[in-house]
Amino acid sequence: MPLVKINDLSKTFHTANGDVHALKNIDLSIEQGDIFGIIGLSGAGKSTLVRCINFLEIPTEGTVYFEGKDLKSLTHKELLKARQSMGMIFQSFNLLEQRTAIKNVCFPLEIAGVNKKDAEKRARELLKIVELEDREKSYPSQLSGGQKQRVAIARALSTNPKVLLCDEATSALDPNTTRSILALLKEINETMGVTVIIITHEMSVIEQICNKVAVIDKSRIVEVGSVKDIFANPKSDMAKQLIIPQNIVHSLENYSTMRIIFDGLSSYEPVIANLIMECRVPANIMYANTKDVNGVAAGEMIIQIPVDSVDKVSGYFERIGIKYKEEM
Repeated sequence: MPLVKINDLSKTFHTANGDVHALKNIDLSIEQGDIFGIIGLSGAGKSTLVRCINFLEIPTEGTVYFEGKDLKSLTHKELLKARQSMGMIFQSFNLLEQRTAIKNVCFPLEIAGVNKKDAEKRARELLKIVELEDREKSYPSQLSGGQKQRVAIARALSTNPKVLLCDEATSALDPNTTRSILALLKEINETMGVTVIIITHEMSVIEQICNKVAVIDKSRIVEVGSVKDIFANPKSDMAKQLIIPQNIVHSLENYSTMRIIFDGLSSYEPVIANLIMECRVPANIMYANTKDVNGVAAGEMIIQIPVDSVDKVSGYFERIGIKYKEEM
């Protein structure tokens, strides 16, 4: 049974200027232990979707199941309890400025009725996990952006959630800090068994830690699958736009453009060098980008070859098991 299952979910906002259809007919299934990415451009509906998962936004239509329970069928008290199993972190950290790091982490426990001594013990354990045990008395104004996000992660973990919802959690951070926060989230997933759902507009975030990804475009899910498969062979226009740089190919007379798709089995081989030697074909590399996705190489390369060599090169790729597409 999926930890989170979304069936035919839609969300419409009624505004003075008319209805805004933020989500349309969303279907998703997220398994226990996934690090599941949801990626799209600004305005695509990503943040609305993550807020529908924990019913901070009530869907206009459709159903959200959490641990097999239909959230819309729960009483208010039952929904609050379910939300305790869904930690959430935000782009802007959302820390309470008048509280120290440890008091911020304690806050959800106070709301849950945990006594002060037990709450502080739990908070210290979590601050140690996020490597901030020496900053428990620091206020948010005394912390860097990465440290603030670590406090926010500790706070989100305080109620022992089964899923961590991350809404653009690294967008305000520099690249090095982003990598450290993503590494921390992956460690939490592996050591604590917490399922992670990451909302982002950055493909680099997806490739670093996610095992599955859904691509959202204009309020709809247009593609979903393993990160490896979607990186290797994006099918939707939006996935291609996010993965493959645009306007990189310039047509040459009497040359054909081919896109080579690396699937993790072949990307470490000298494919182009072998192609040139075996087929005796000049190959012009227009673009190359392979990525390490969870230890497996994936990505694409775009080459141009003489038109009269296409059949020979296609046969070579088919024989050695390389996926390819001839581009117009």
